[in-house]
Amino acid sequence: MYFPQIDNLQIRAVTEDIILIHQIKTPFYFSCCDGLIILPKEGRNKFSIVLDLNIEPEYVNKINEIYGPISNYVCSHGHMDHITHVHAWESCGASIHAPFPESNTLINLEHFYKCYGWNEAVNLNSIKRFGELNKYTPCKKVNIFKPGDSLKFNHLEIETIPFLGHSISHVGFLLQKEKILHISCLGFDQETPGIQGFGPWYGFKQCSISQYLDDIANAAFIFLETAKILSSSHSYFVKNPDKTPFEYMRKKIKENQKKVDKALLNIKSTPNFEEKVK
Repeated sequence: MYFPQIDNLQIRAVTEDIILIHQIKTPFYFSCCDGLIILPKEGRNKFSIVLDLNIEPEYVNKINEIYGPISNYVCSHGHMDHITHVHAWESCGASIHAPFPESNTLINLEHFYKCYGWNEAVNLNSIKRFGELNKYTPCKKVNIFKPGDSLKFNHLEIETIPFLGHSISHVGFLLQKEKILHISCLGFDQETPGIQGFGPWYGFKQCSISQYLDDIANAAFIFLETAKILSSSHSYFVKNPDKTPFEYMRKKIKENQKKVDKALLNIKSTPNFEEKVK
């Protein structure tokens, strides 16, 4: 497949009619994520469909010129790196779809502020500044679905897979006929093989490490039993039976837990610790 050269974008063929796109340099740390474009195919989808590709508007416009029109855009959840530029796809004519209740974060930054409990720790102005740094702009309308729902566009069916350890309505996407599993932000964040990232993220109070481990096991089962290719929001894609993503994510959780346990031991060994925390 021929790919036009677009400065600052990396375009990779996943199949002959599905591509993975990565924005190389981003305006801020939480402003972009990789995603898939499902190109038109006779008997399947008439127009291009985008899965969770959050890139800056100038690149959205270039992608639309080459691969458009874009009929639908599906968002995996409401964290900042997945919502900042979705409005640009809407401006190109795409209908926006996102899982409830995180779908609300695409409409108003105040929903982002309340959805994850920021309102219990910081003021709204701090979150507005966070949004500005990442170039957040709200969408006008979002179509909602529940984690676990199947979405159908023409004859293309997309199964949404709940991976709720990461956030309250976070989903992956299974393209059953195409045999592709996109695990979204589950925690496989190696841009290239061997490069170390942060790994699974579970920092909000709604997150759950035990649920995360169940999600990883579920993703591994789906991939190894029904899919040929696995992609994610922050990594290269792998082919079955490569188990690297699951080994990497489990290892990162163990390593991070050791760091937490060590920090807690250091705190508890501090003189007069009990009096300080009363």
